[in-house]
Amino acid sequence: MKMLFRKALLAAGVSLFATGAMAEQGVTDTEVVFGNIVPLTHPVTASLAYQVIYGNTVAAAEWNEKGGINGRKIVIKDEDDAYVPANTVQALQKLIDEGVFAMLTTGAGAGVAATLPILEEQAIPTMVNFSPYEPAVNPVKPSIFMIGASYEDLLFGEIKYIVENKMDGKTPKIGVIRQDDDFGKQVETAFTRAIKDFGLDYADPLTFKRGQKDFGAEILKMRAAGVNILIAGGVTSEIPAMAKEAAKFKMDLQIATVPTGQLTPIVKLMQPTGFTYFSGDYVSPLGSKGAEHFEAMANKYLKEDEVKGLSRYSLTAYAASLIMFQAAEACGKDLTRACISEKLASGEKFETNGVTQPISFSADKHIAATATLVVEIDSKTGASKAVTELMDF
Repeated sequence: MKMLFRKALLAAGVSLFATGAMAEQGVTDTEVVFGNIVPLTHPVTASLAYQVIYGNTVAAAEWNEKGGINGRKIVIKDEDDAYVPANTVQALQKLIDEGVFAMLTTGAGAGVAATLPILEEQAIPTMVNFSPYEPAVNPVKPSIFMIGASYEDLLFGEIKYIVENKMDGKTPKIGVIRQDDDFGKQVETAFTRAIKDFGLDYADPLTFKRGQKDFGAEILKMRAAGVNILIAGGVTSEIPAMAKEAAKFKMDLQIATVPTGQLTPIVKLMQPTGFTYFSGDYVSPLGSKGAEHFEAMANKYLKEDEVKGLSRYSLTAYAASLIMFQAAEACGKDLTRACISEKLASGEKFETNGVTQPISFSADKHIAATATLVVEIDSKTGASKAVTELMDF
């Protein structure tokens, strides 16, 4: 499925095929075309994809209302990859063929990995933000940038907090059940690092295929091993599926999750388990002072039901888009891919209107917003609260 262009842009009467002197692919006298690849038709991640689109939409509409990028309107083309890496490659090639200038979002971790050779070869300015993937920026690739802490750092921070504050005198023993892909490998890296840094006893890591629904066997193995800290290394519905089995066996368990653990549907699915569990983040939570400006703009530019669907993924997409737009504007009228990559790596600070601290990259560091905080979520009430300040791991 392909979502063409944002309603804010259509309302502004922007021609989608404006003619004019072409400075570079995707740039005309009147517009700049950005690309977006998200899993719109995957049964589990589709809701996250739309939340990303809402963040991009708000940023583009806000920027266009004040005149666009040096007088050029921002146009965004969306492509669906259904959370399949081969589709991500096809979607990127389609966007290139259609003339995109730069990429605001490039799919989930495995999709990013699959498209890296193309993005790097063609020097396409790219922001990785939907799913942190450290190999995208380490080693540095001149046109590719990422905001957000790695899954390793997010989960490591949670485990550190749990070990230091939630064990109530019990000897910690950690286990991990993780997806058998690039995402899962990042999860297991946090597990291995925590064992080493904190001297933790542990159970052997377990893996599962994407889309698995029943985790009874895996949880029984964790219970038999005496695990009391579990990294639930799933993306969405797998997290409550693991917790449901742990509750059935009355395990006394502290659970660490990736940022998807904060999403309203996941919290609701966790409710019957009764667990208080943990997530991590690098953006201001919705409802906080840092998110005030974004939420005001969302109410201005989105429909009511879209506003209700906002999440922390909307915030990360909004921040990433603003950074890209600011760098493009700094290039003036002579907007090229080389210029925008140079501006991003210049060390200058980019504002995200409170969603994150001011962002800056450098020539040898293309990752920013790496400080993380730990979020505690009470599934019984749905309430969540930050239990640490932002800190670097």
